[in-house]
Parts: sequence; structure tokens; C-alpha cells
Amino acid sequence: MPLREHVGDLLGVGVSAGLTLTFYYLYRSGREVVHYLKDAAEVDIEPKLIDVVQSSGGAVEGCVRGAVKACGTPLHSLGRPEICGVYWRHSIKEHLTSQVMGFWLNDSQPVSTSTNNVPFMLMRKGVGVQVMEPDLLESVDLSVVSEKFESANNSFLDHLWGWMKGVRTTGTQHTEEMLLEGTSVLGVGRVVLGGEGLCLHPSDTLPYIITTRTKKSLMEDLQAPLPYFRALGVVTALGGAYCVFRMCGRLLAAWRRRQERRREEKLLEEARERARGGGGLGGGADGGGDLPESLMCVVCCGLRDVLLLPCRHMCVCGSCASRLPDPRACPVCRALVESVQPVFYS
Repeated sequence: MPLREHVGDLLGVGVSAGLTLTFYYLYRSGREVVHYLKDAAEVDIEPKLIDVVQSSGGAVEGCVRGAVKACGTPLHSLGRPEICGVYWRHSIKEHLTSQVMGFWLNDSQPVSTSTNNVPFMLMRKGVGVQVMEPDLLESVDLSVVSEKFESANNSFLDHLWGWMKGVRTTGTQHTEEMLLEGTSVLGVGRVVLGGEGLCLHPSDTLPYIITTRTKKSLMEDLQAPLPYFRALGVVTALGGAYCVFRMCGRLLAAWRRRQERRREEKLLEEARERARGGGGLGGGADGGGDLPESLMCVVCCGLRDVLLLPCRHMCVCGSCASRLPDPRACPVCRALVESVQPVFYS
């Protein structure tokens, strides 16, 4: 069987395997993160924390909660200078109206995002845990401190060109967000006792997060997509299994056809040997005698000595029947030939 008949199934198996492994990795890694976060200790920031970390070998993986305080000069908001914080993000978003199937719908797309941060710590009861490498934080809950929307000053030609394109700009929105000083947050990571005191470092098993949520709500958010990853992995695996099953079915059908061909060739050869030994019409035909047109093979004009099933036409000889191209079709009615049976003249 030509390889091109299996190209679609092979591509399906490859894509299914890739997607299944991806969803399995997402599910397994997410489950491990949730498991480690569930077992992570909630460490209180207090004077005894130094002794707890020392007794644990100089490092403790867990969650700490405290108030945000800058280690040096804090950042000030551009829109509201009286507000200060330790993590700043400014995003610009363009608002559009797009024409979809004759309807104008509101849409938006990000233009640019800028961030800045300063070293800060989590304070409680006079003890601070410094947050190291804030640039590596996977998630930071920020508060919106200022928003400004600038309407687009479009001319008549701009409106006309936007109507022709199906997209018109309505304005630009500037949003400024900050992690404010004094905010009570939960820090997730690895608490290490070093030369600079207690520090919160990224962990190998836990996500590095600063959030205003509780540990329980954070676990629920991390666990929410896991059932979907598992379901999608099962669906893609079943799709790959279907492609493999279909390929195996085709290979089995081809093997059965080859076995049937061998059986037919064996029967035809036995019929020819019997005709040669018995003489009569078959022997005369092999010997070059004249044949009536009704008994001539429609291909080579030899003796018609086989019956094509299921159409039951007797129109070719055994040699021509064995050379019919796949899928075999009757030369008279073009019906698919499932088997070939020899016939005998007496």
C-alpha cells in the first residue's frame, strides 16, 4: 500500500501526540504546583522567624504575609504624585470599532507596556523579609491609581478611510497601576536567611508570587484549569488512537486482499493445469485455435475462464484478471471486484 494513503493518519498521530504531551505536561506541572502549595507552610513574619529558618537549614519554602515597604526611595505615580509604591506598570491600549458581518463592535488592542520596580520587603511586627529579584515575579496584584482616555481626533477623511477598511480608532487609554506601600500581601517562594537578613527568593517547586489574595483562593485559581487540561489530553489521545486504529484497519485490509489474491492465483493456476491436461475448448484456446467472439477475453482475446464477483460478469481471462489495477473494477460494468472464480468448460 502506498505511503501517501497513510500521510493524513501519520500527521494526525504526530499532532495528537504533541498536543497530548503538552496538555499532560501542563496538567502534571500544575498539579505538582498545587500539591506543593497545599503542603507549603504559612510562616508568620515575627521575631521567632529567624530561629525557625535557622533550625530548617537556613531556608524554608512557604508563604509569608506582611505589609509592603520600600527598602529605599519608593516610586511615585505619574498621574498622582502623592501616591507611592514599589512596583509600577503603565499600559497603553488602543480602542477600536470593527465591522463584523455588517455590525460595528467595540474592540481594543495593547500598544505598549512599561514596568519599573524598586527593592522592597514585607514587614510585620518589626521584622522584614526582603523580596529578591522582583523582575522574576510570575504574578503581582496591582492597584489602578490613574486612568486617562484620550479620544481620537479623526478628520472626515479618517472616518471615511476607517469605514472603508472596517476598522476605526476611537481613542487611546492610559492605565497606571502600582503595588502600593502598606498593602498587605502574601509572598510565595523560598525564605532564606543570608547576610542581608531574611529574603524571599524564587523556589524550584513553588511559583514566585506576590498577591493580595489568600492562599486558599490562590490554590483555587491554580487548580481551576487542571480538569480542562486533563479532558483535552484525553480527547487528543483518543484522536491519535483513532488514527492508529484506522491505519491498522487499512493495513489489515491490504493484508487480507493480498491473501485473497494469492488464493485466487492458486485456483486459477490449478484451473489452467486442469484445462491443459483435459484438452477440449480450453486446450484448443491455449494452442491458438479460433474462439467464438462470445468466449474471447475483452482485453487480450484469449479464453474467458474466470467469473468476476459480485457482478458475475465473465469477460476476461485469468491472466488479465490478475493484472487488473487496484482497486479492481469490472471492465464491463465498472463494479468493484471482490473475488475472482475460475470456470470450467466441458
